[in-house]
Amino acid sequence: MLADRLHWVISLSTEFLDRLASQLKIGKDPVSRRAIERILDVIKQNYENGQYENPVEAERDFRRSVEREENGE
Repeated sequence: MLADRLHWVISLSTEFLDRLASQLKIGKDPVSRRAIERILDVIKQNYENGQYENPVEAERDFRRSVEREENGE
């Protein structure tokens, strides 16, 4: 029961990343959309592990990671 509640709270806390991923996928080809999904998984895990001090920092890292992927870096 507690584990289910904790999972729900974590899911709620990362919804902003899901919304951002949806926005970033608009107009992208399937390869780019899959890359965004892979990056999303990493950023969510990092956020849940406390790597970021706040949501803005996580969002910034997500955007930068997607840009690097698009630029082939």
